[in-house]
Amino acid sequence: MSVDAAVGVAPTVPGLAATVVNPVVGQLMPGVGTELSRPLRGLVSFVLVLVAGALVLRLRRNYVDESIDAISDSPATAVLYGIAGYVIVGIVGLYGATTLARLSVAGGVFVRVAILISSAFVLVLTSFGFLVVGTLLTDIFGSRRPTYGLLIGAFLSAVSWVLLSPAGSIVSSLAIAAFGIGGSARIWIHSERTVETELGGR
Repeated sequence: MSVDAAVGVAPTVPGLAATVVNPVVGQLMPGVGTELSRPLRGLVSFVLVLVAGALVLRLRRNYVDESIDAISDSPATAVLYGIAGYVIVGIVGLYGATTLARLSVAGGVFVRVAILISSAFVLVLTSFGFLVVGTLLTDIFGSRRPTYGLLIGAFLSAVSWVLLSPAGSIVSSLAIAAFGIGGSARIWIHSERTVETELGGR
C-alpha cells in the first residue's frame, strides 16, 4: 500500500478501530495489567525484544546502519517519522482485518489471524526501534556495535515495564521505538514519494 492509499484510508480509522481494536484490548488488558507483576512484564519485554531484534540482525543487519545514518541526518524529525510509520502499519492492519471480515463467512477467524500477524509485525518493528536506539548509544559512547546495542535496547524496554504502569510503559516504549525506526521510515516515505512522482511524470 502506498502512502497516498494509506492517507486515503485514514478517515475510516476510528470506525475500524471501534470494530476491531476494542474487543481485542478488552481481552488483553486484564492480563497485561493484573496477571503479570512488573518484574515479569519487564522480563517478557526483554526476551521479546531480544529475540525479535536478533532476528532483524540475522536477516537485515544493514538496516540498522542505514537507519542510524538517516537519524543522524535529521534527528529532530525521527520521532515524527517513526509515529507516521506506526500509523501506516496500523491503517494497513485494520484495513486488512476488516476487509477479510467482510469477505469471508469465517470473518472472526480471519480477523484474529490478521491481528496476530499485525501484532507480530509491530513487535518486530518495535524491537528494531530499540535495537537502533541501543546501537546508536554504543556509537555515541564508543564504536558502533549492534549486538551490544540489542542488549541495551532490550534492557531499556524492560526498564520501562518495571518502572511504569502498563499504559505508561506502552507510551514510553512506542516513543523510544518511534525514534529508532524514524530514520528507516523517512527513507521509505520519501522513496515512495519519489517513485510516485517519477511515474506521474511519464
